[in-house]
Amino acid sequence: MKIYSIGGYNEVGKNMTAVEVGGEVVICDMGFFMEKIIPLQEESNIVPDDILIKEGAVPDDSVLHNKNVVAIVASHAHLDHIGAIPVLAERYKCPIIATPYTIEIIKHLVKDRKKRRLLGYLTPLNTGSTLKITQNIKVELVHITHSIPQSTLIALHTKEGIVTYLNDYKLDNTPTMGKKPDYERMKQLAKIGIKAHIEECVRIEEHERTSSEYIAQIMVHDALNRAYESGKAVIITTFASHIARIRNIVKANQNRRKIICIGRSMATYLKAAATLNLIDLSDIAICPSKNQSGSVLEKVAKNPTGYLLIVTGNQGEPNSVLSSIAKNDLEYKLQKGDEIIFSSFTIPSPINKANKHTLELLLKKRGARVINNVHVSGHAKREDHRDMIRLLKPKNIIPSHGNMEKLASFSSLAAEEGYVLGKTFHIMANGGMVEIK
Repeated sequence: MKIYSIGGYNEVGKNMTAVEVGGEVVICDMGFFMEKIIPLQEESNIVPDDILIKEGAVPDDSVLHNKNVVAIVASHAHLDHIGAIPVLAERYKCPIIATPYTIEIIKHLVKDRKKRRLLGYLTPLNTGSTLKITQNIKVELVHITHSIPQSTLIALHTKEGIVTYLNDYKLDNTPTMGKKPDYERMKQLAKIGIKAHIEECVRIEEHERTSSEYIAQIMVHDALNRAYESGKAVIITTFASHIARIRNIVKANQNRRKIICIGRSMATYLKAAATLNLIDLSDIAICPSKNQSGSVLEKVAKNPTGYLLIVTGNQGEPNSVLSSIAKNDLEYKLQKGDEIIFSSFTIPSPINKANKHTLELLLKKRGARVINNVHVSGHAKREDHRDMIRLLKPKNIIPSHGNMEKLASFSSLAAEEGYVLGKTFHIMANGGMVEIK
């Protein structure tokens, strides 16, 4: 059994891992490196494939070009896990397997890039189900909680043993959307025996457990109540893919203001969720692009306390809707005392921190009141990782989705749990390979 660390082992994002058994390869995830994407991408245009490859915005999969790739499996629908599928997947001509919601988002991505021939390879698979890929490999999707619907632990059943891929997750026992993690199935896999386990480490340095989305629901409700008391305009920004959070915002609004969602990614994720009856859009107006928002924002400007805007820009992206409002580039101009709620944390990377800081300074310059961190993370923290290790009991662990500092932090936790660096715990870098015997 060989495991290739294609992307996401030098950085947060650009996730791509490959597992080879008996000359057959299964790829887990093909993601964007969002730090590279953000400066390249205007809200409404598509960056050409050759530029994405040249700029290092997608994984370098050249090590797999002459191999027998039999499937691509996506863990969930965040762009740092699926964004590169339309760019890289054509050469492999194999099934692209994911949950129905993730497949809906991939459909949108491949149509955007005019890669419609990939549509024939898209293979939806529900959690709790197993699909035979070849005579020697089956893929199983196990339900896990994260900050996007239908996230999964991928279990590859091979003739050399089980490989589990958990990238990303949190252990949420009181989710506001969907079920809690499928602990029973994970216990069953542990009893069968897991030969190798690949796991994210985005927030491994934080010595605690991640709070439930139920806590965020309460925080959002309190934040909107307080904001509405001010009698000012209220704008809230969150991750476009966080459907549970958007549902919680709608619930907290209690029909007090008309809700308008503005942003291309916001429209994509919401419409995909509505297609699968994961959200009711009857009380939400959607404007798919800031370039089409003129007439909508003119109405908001005339009656700012009649509307709640949910917009893109929670990471301070320069081309987002919120950044454009802050720059006075759109029809709605911020007034003193307007409240901007960030229902998000800043993803821990230098460009995100810089962009968010710049946006916050500009918003305050306009006289807006900024409320940060009305949020709980979608990523496991150190004690969640410890719980997961004890639950799955894998023979070998490979940390992913992090820079060297995060990978090393996971190493110290693994040592506490009895794993030995270089023997049963393997730190890898992009372009690496480890053979598990």
